[in-house]
Amino acid sequence: MRRVPVGGPLAIPARFNPVDLALFARALPLARRAQRVQSQGLREVVASMSAGGPVLRHHPKRRLLEAAVRANHRWCHWFGGIDTCLTRSLVIGGMLAHRGGVVLSIGFGPGDDDSPLNGHAWITVAGRPVGGDGELAEGTYRQVLAIPFRGGKGAR
Repeated sequence: MRRVPVGGPLAIPARFNPVDLALFARALPLARRAQRVQSQGLREVVASMSAGGPVLRHHPKRRLLEAAVRANHRWCHWFGGIDTCLTRSLVIGGMLAHRGGVVLSIGFGPGDDDSPLNGHAWITVAGRPVGGDGELAEGTYRQVLAIPFRGGKGAR
């Protein structure tokens, strides 16, 4: 079983590139919206998640993933909230939604001694898992729910 790397996109570089700062600023409102999973239906939250715009189309997927994960972590650190695979996946999905074929996947897999069943959320693009949560899901979790993201500008 692969683990989500510690540090990586959560580590704050000594000097930020202006592009990374701009992508972080684009992802931060999505991190705020992702917190709505505590009070709204999941399909409604997914429908509101999209950073949109042609600007994001030109950036490598890895860079967008890093900005999304960092924004989710920072939002929770600065303002409170939950930092889980579900909220990370919502922000990642919002950053990638303009590319099309982006799906939020929810699945279950074998647990440990304390819990016989574990839940997990991850993003797939064109049917392939992306990011650390997607890598963790491969071969471990069985998808039971898939909610597609729509491209373009999100509501609210």
